[in-house]
Amino acid sequence: MGKYIFSKQTDNDEFNRFSEENGGSVYQTSYWAEVKSAWKPSFYMGYDGEKPVLSALCLERDVKVGKLWYCPDGFVCDLENEELVLAFSAFMLSEMRKNKICALVCDPLIETAVNGKPRDFSAVSSMLKSGFVLNSDKSFYIVQPNVTIQTILKEMTPESLLSKCEKGVRHGLRSASDGALFSEKYDNVSLPLHPEKLDDFFEVMTETSDRVSFIQRDKNYYRKIITALNGKAVMNLIYCDNIKRENIYKISLEKKKELEDRLLSLSSADKKDGKTISAINAIKKEINSLNTTISRNEKVSSELKEKFGENIPDKICLAVGITSRFGKTAVCLYGGTRNLLRNTLRPTHFLNWTRILESFEAGIETHDLGRVTGDPYDEKNPLYGLCKYKRSYNGEVTEFVGDMYLVADRFRFMLFRKLLPKFKKIKNSVLKKTIKSRTVKNSTR
Repeated sequence: MGKYIFSKQTDNDEFNRFSEENGGSVYQTSYWAEVKSAWKPSFYMGYDGEKPVLSALCLERDVKVGKLWYCPDGFVCDLENEELVLAFSAFMLSEMRKNKICALVCDPLIETAVNGKPRDFSAVSSMLKSGFVLNSDKSFYIVQPNVTIQTILKEMTPESLLSKCEKGVRHGLRSASDGALFSEKYDNVSLPLHPEKLDDFFEVMTETSDRVSFIQRDKNYYRKIITALNGKAVMNLIYCDNIKRENIYKISLEKKKELEDRLLSLSSADKKDGKTISAINAIKKEINSLNTTISRNEKVSSELKEKFGENIPDKICLAVGITSRFGKTAVCLYGGTRNLLRNTLRPTHFLNWTRILESFEAGIETHDLGRVTGDPYDEKNPLYGLCKYKRSYNGEVTEFVGDMYLVADRFRFMLFRKLLPKFKKIKNSVLKKTIKSRTVKNSTR
C-alpha cells in the first residue's frame, strides 16, 4: 500500500477548511460547485495517515464527444511534493477510466511571470512527470485565460497603495467625491431581504453587456453566487446621491464667492508681504479646485436632465460588482457600469477602490482584479485598455502556467479540442444576436 490514501469527500466543511487554510481559491470549494450547478461535482481529498494533504474539486461535464473533468485552479496541495502529485495523478487516472472520462483539465495557480519577468515554476515538473500535458497555445483555453492582474495588499496601507496608483485613479476618486457617490454592500444574509437590489445590479450588468458584448448571465446566477458562497462574496452597488450632490454644488458656489471676496481684499492691498502672497496663492488654488467641482456638477446636472427631464431620481445606481474573499485572496468576479455619468463621475474607480478598501479590512493580501485575454502589453489587443486600467491600481500582470491535461481517451479529447472553437463561435454569434435584439427593444421604449 502507498503512503497516501485518496478518497471522495462527503464532509464539505473539512474540504473547504483545508482549501482555505492551504492557499486554495474560492473556485476550489464546494461553494463554487453549488454555483456551477450545470456541472456534476466530486470532492477528492488525500491523506498522509490521518493528516489531510490534498483537496481537489472535480466538475464533470458532458461535452458531446465524451465526458470531461475540470479542476478549477488545479489541486490544493504542495505541488513540489512529487511523490504526492504522482500518486494522486495515478489515482485520478484510474477514477477517470472507471467513470469513462476522456480527460481531466486543470489550470493550476503556478506563476510563470510577473510584469513580464519570469518566475521559477519548477512546481509544474511534478505534474508533467505524472502524465499531465501542458497546453503550449495560450490563446486557446477551455475555461479561463492564464493571465490576471493583481494588486498586492500585503505590507501596504490604503494610503501607501493610493500613492502608487496612477494619477487617473486619484482623479477618479475626486470625481466620485464631487458627485456624492456611495456604496451599498449585500451578502448572503442581507441580499434576500432586499431583492430590489438584485434588480439594480442586473440592470447595470445588462447595460454593460450591451456596450461591450460580454456574456450576460441570468439574474438568478448572480443571486446564486452571493447565496452559495455563504458569506465569502459580497455585492457592491455604487449610487449617486443627487440630493447630497446638489448640496455640494451649492456649498461650492457659496465658498467660491466667499474666497473671491477675500482674494479681492488681499489683492487690493498696497503692500503685500510674503505671508499675504502665500495666502493669495492658496486662495487661488482653492478656487481652481472649487471650479472643477462646480463645472463637474453642472455637467452631471445637464446629463441627468437630458436623461430624466425634470424627474431626476434622488439616487441612481451607476456601477456594480461582485467580489469573493477567501483565505488571503480577493477576486473581482463581476463588474459593470452604466453609460450615464460613466466618464463624468468615474463610478468604476470608486467601485474598485471600495472593493480594495474592503479587502484591506478583511485582511486580504492579494486583490485579483480579474483575468484578461490576449497580450496585456500589446496595444493592438482589443482589451488593452481594460488591462491598462486594471494596472493603474498598482496592478501586477501575473501569468499562470495555463491549461494542463491528463488524458485517458486521446481520440475523444483531441476531437473535443478541435470542435471547441467552433462551439464558442456559435455561442458568441447567438450572444451577439441576442444583444442586438435587446438593444433594439430598449431603444424603442
